Amino acid sequence: MARVMIWPDIYREQGHWLPCINLAKSLQDSGYAVEFMGIPDCQDITSGYGAPFRLILGSVYPDGFSFENKLEPLDQRWKPHHLLPICRGALDPVFLGPSAPDLLIGGYFTALESLLIHRKYGIPFIILTTYLRHPDDTPRLHAKTKLVYMPRAVSQKIIDAVSPEPGLDIDQFIEPLRDRLELIPCPRAFDFTDDDWNHDNHVKYVEPMIERQPLSGGSVRPDPTDIPEGKKLIFGTSGSQVQDYEFKARQFFINLIDMMSTQGMEEYHLVLAVGEKLLAQLSVEYGIDVNPLDNRLPKNVSLFSWVSQLDVLKRAEVVFMHGGLATIKESIWEEVPIVIVPHGKDQMDNALRIRRSGVGVVSEVADLTPQQLRSLFTAATTSTWVRQKLAKMKAVFQAEESKAPKPSIQLIQSVVAP
Repeated sequence: MARVMIWPDIYREQGHWLPCINLAKSLQDSGYAVEFMGIPDCQDITSGYGAPFRLILGSVYPDGFSFENKLEPLDQRWKPHHLLPICRGALDPVFLGPSAPDLLIGGYFTALESLLIHRKYGIPFIILTTYLRHPDDTPRLHAKTKLVYMPRAVSQKIIDAVSPEPGLDIDQFIEPLRDRLELIPCPRAFDFTDDDWNHDNHVKYVEPMIERQPLSGGSVRPDPTDIPEGKKLIFGTSGSQVQDYEFKARQFFINLIDMMSTQGMEEYHLVLAVGEKLLAQLSVEYGIDVNPLDNRLPKNVSLFSWVSQLDVLKRAEVVFMHGGLATIKESIWEEVPIVIVPHGKDQMDNALRIRRSGVGVVSEVADLTPQQLRSLFTAATTSTWVRQKLAKMKAVFQAEESKAPKPSIQLIQSVVAP
């Protein structure tokens, strides 16, 4: 039985990890043995589905790192602190010995790390890119950018540590990434179709990888989220990377909360997933759990650090979001009209994809008043056009997901047979 190791991201980014649970189940059903590896903060993302998990780099990224940002420089998401430890053998227990994997599935954001592992241990690897990147923004370029922006002596030390011969330059070192098989878990129909938006042949769109089932021997714990029954739900989120645009997200959430106090919203309940840091801030600002007599949060609003989005979306009338691909795919899957208020990064492109596909409405202004948000809410929930386009796009998603074997498995089998 072939063994597959999956490493979606260094950090705790649910949007990059959760599609891999779907992939892990497909791999297991196809005869592969599957494991995940990651820093301590990521373990509970997959363990709830019974997925075996190997803890790595715990001394570099200790438990709580994702929330406390313990390493310098502050607010720099990607940090190179783990690269030299990998070169020196920090992952030997995973990639050496009889239980070593036969294939590594790395994420786009671990392309450089996957290349290091490939060069050090000879393990074949492929890339899973969990967002819709520009054709020129390749994993190879991403890896090169990381190396170029390090001190030259450090990048050369990393290269020499895992290369068969010293003195390779950066372009020579990253060459194995040029034609590496890359899977994008989203149907091509949702991406741009312009003539200049074409990927190379080694990049393949595959099934959307949305629904998640427990692996063998596992069971999914019930979501503890306490959401009122008998109310029409509105879901709001700025995704798992909310700390990257904290100010925009905070104002977005506050305006959504204020929207719920406008006339006619009594029959609706807003569920906001705001992240650990903003949950603490907003709890203080609205007097939650401080003095019951001074709780200023509207009764038709609930705040959470994180929720099981698929569970909430099954009941939601509309979703207000930043524009991350994982939330967009889940909303399409559950046919929930989308209101997208992009905060940054690839979300601007995703807003254009929403507009082109017709599955929601788009705001070009990040700082919206509660009244403007209310207008977008009305536009999204009353549009027959949006409902029709959602049903059409969901059918495309379902068609890809129902193929047997799934497109991703066919491609993986061409690299390593089960």
